[in-house]
Amino acid sequence: MSHPDPLSGLKAAESRLAQAVSAYIPSLGVNRQSLEAGVRVLGLSEGERDLIAPHGAADIAAILWREYDSVLLSAETADRLSGMKVREKIGYLINLRLDTGAADEKLATRLMGFFALPVHAALYHRLLWQTADTIWRLAGDTALDENHYSKRLIVSGILTTAMMSRLSRGRDAQVEQVNRNIEQVMAYEKFKAKLPVKPEEVLLNVAKSLGRLRFRNAAA
Repeated sequence: MSHPDPLSGLKAAESRLAQAVSAYIPSLGVNRQSLEAGVRVLGLSEGERDLIAPHGAADIAAILWREYDSVLLSAETADRLSGMKVREKIGYLINLRLDTGAADEKLATRLMGFFALPVHAALYHRLLWQTADTIWRLAGDTALDENHYSKRLIVSGILTTAMMSRLSRGRDAQVEQVNRNIEQVMAYEKFKAKLPVKPEEVLLNVAKSLGRLRFRNAAA
């Protein structure tokens, strides 16, 4: 006899609440007001609300963000990626994720405004990193060296700037921004490949030197 997965049930409850709250976010913002409005619609108790979203509106924002990420993992997306080069995959996945997140532009604007507040910066960076990591993994990246981190930082930056372009100037501006940024990255990679010493190695050596200097001074 199989038993129901409690995590699966919680995920479903998270999704229902996030969707209910999202209907109020464009007018009320990502805050306690919109959260309570969604709770009332679903008829949840305070205990159920706190179980699903113990950190309040921040949890709702995170749930919505991760649900947008789910489009990247669909079977349809996997089929579309087949036969693409890595560069094409990255561009396609970034635009797909941005299109999904900006389908309701008023909601997207509110969410980005929420994440732009300094108090939510750490949450935003974690979510952004997870999205960038998913995109690189789907593109076939298996790097475990310093490139693992630099690639994800690059895609995180592209996602943020392109979303701002989308919300301020429309989808064409988003696509143009993504293409331009990828071109710049490719040009830099070609330039870096010709250098006798990689920039990452220079930074690593500087960090090592500063570390030795710090500990030498501390011991003096």
